[in-house]
Amino acid sequence: MGRTRHSRLKQTVSYQTQGIFLGILLGLGAPLGGFLIQWILHWFLTGSSDNLWIQSEFEKHSFFYTYMTASTPIVFSLFGYGLGVLLDRLAYQKQNLEVVNVVLRGQSISDDMTGLYNHRHMMDQADKELERMCRYARPLVFMMIDIDNFKSINDQYGHLTGDQILREMAFLLRDNVRKIDIVGRYGGDEFLVILPEATLTSAFKVAEKIREHVDAFQFCKPNLFLSMTLSVGLAAVHGDCDMTRDRLINLADQALLRAKRQGKNFISS
Repeated sequence: MGRTRHSRLKQTVSYQTQGIFLGILLGLGAPLGGFLIQWILHWFLTGSSDNLWIQSEFEKHSFFYTYMTASTPIVFSLFGYGLGVLLDRLAYQKQNLEVVNVVLRGQSISDDMTGLYNHRHMMDQADKELERMCRYARPLVFMMIDIDNFKSINDQYGHLTGDQILREMAFLLRDNVRKIDIVGRYGGDEFLVILPEATLTSAFKVAEKIREHVDAFQFCKPNLFLSMTLSVGLAAVHGDCDMTRDRLINLADQALLRAKRQGKNFISS
């Protein structure tokens, strides 16, 4: 009745429906008739209606063309017209689509410059962590970080150097926070770290670890080594369901300004 031809594998298979099939199409209408034909062929060839997925288009000329995609092996009639495609082709397409969706989601929540979470995603995460803090009465800390004298670095060495410093700073932040902490670029040379299950004491230890590593790190470009420092502001909340995202960020930002006034390279709460 038929045979498999791997050399003729195509994503979409076209076959002509003539004779008795044409009569069914004329009687039921192209969409319904075409679907019925494809279902009958699938059942006849496989003995089952399982795993059938069909997408059809119809064009009316002197005969009908039905464009079918089905999750069956490629089976060819005696006239050589293809009736289906391999199941693993659909699985492959589905897998590729899943990969594309993961990539697109990553791009939508990531900052292009640093690879950290972007501002919008960090705001979403801040709302979620505040809700969790309220529901379970757990501690939470927001950490605002600013690179000291970043504007003068940009002005003196150029924006390409500034961009490289931002990327290296992002690496240092990721490498020195806890696994459950959420790190993102807030904007410009400011970063936000959300620390679930953290008190001011434990958050200060994380901040100090970051500050020490940045202070010891040599930011380099050809024939140039730069030392950078950070100022850090901390704001904590525990069980206060009236606390909002913007208010807690503002508290952390005020603490950051106090750290700047202390001479920079400082942590304040």
